[in-house]
Amino acid sequence: MDLQKDILRITLLGTGIPNPDINAFGTSTLIEAGDQKVMIDCGRGTVIRMSQMGFPVGHTDTVILSHYHSDHYSGIFDLLMTGTIQQPFSNRGGPLHVYGPPGVEDIAEGAWIASRPDRNIRVADSEIDPEHMRIVPHSYESEGVVFDRGGLRIIAIEVDHGDFIRPAYAFRVEYAGHVFVHSHDTRYNENLIAQAQGADVFVHEIAAGTPETFAKNPKAKIAIDHHATPEEVGRVFAQTRPKLGMLTHLALLPPDPMPITRMIGEVAAEYDGLVLVAEDLMTIEIGRNVSVIPFRHGCRPR
Repeated sequence: MDLQKDILRITLLGTGIPNPDINAFGTSTLIEAGDQKVMIDCGRGTVIRMSQMGFPVGHTDTVILSHYHSDHYSGIFDLLMTGTIQQPFSNRGGPLHVYGPPGVEDIAEGAWIASRPDRNIRVADSEIDPEHMRIVPHSYESEGVVFDRGGLRIIAIEVDHGDFIRPAYAFRVEYAGHVFVHSHDTRYNENLIAQAQGADVFVHEIAAGTPETFAKNPKAKIAIDHHATPEEVGRVFAQTRPKLGMLTHLALLPPDPMPITRMIGEVAAEYDGLVLVAEDLMTIEIGRNVSVIPFRHGCRPR
């Protein structure tokens, strides 16, 4: 019996926020299921993280975007252009298909313009097919199934990331009876709770600030108010009871960031289940059990 064919594999390429951090790049998650390979969000440094994991840049030709904050899509232009190079580290072999809320057409148009100087050089040098440096946009305007191929279903869930960031989506990923849910950026949200039931793994964003931070950096509260507090994340997990809860996109802002131990304690005040703090390059395998493999044990051979 081939136990590998029914595994839903998730690689957390990036788990960070807009703040530049060498240990936490922009949000990016690679989904592998059977023959399907789909990236959800593509933040800063995605191509570097793919290289660290031994993935060629052309490993996938499909990206699904949750919303249009820079830390969730700024890496897409590197993925697009570098992916056209006909070398083993790259070699996508076709255009990049990008699914997103309304506005994805602007990204496609802008990328075609911005990549023109590089494209012209490489085409003149007989190095690439120019069409491989094109984004093919696929706009979705409401929640529901946005990808359904080869047994892999990815369902967009509308969430609340703030009054001026609409729409914004979480995603429910289903394959071979396994369920992975990623909140992406959201406040406490009943719609997400309703649609995250039965998850094997539920990755949820989190944000917290200390009184000292708010006193010294008043704008920190504006940022944190667009996210879920530790107590709220604990309530979300308590109402969904995943086999494993994970915390990502840790918005613990300076100048006096909340210690992670305190953040975890506030989650635990509301939820008594298993919770891990996500890190870049973790691999999650959902099969007969749930396994989380750190980078030092999980890097694939080149």
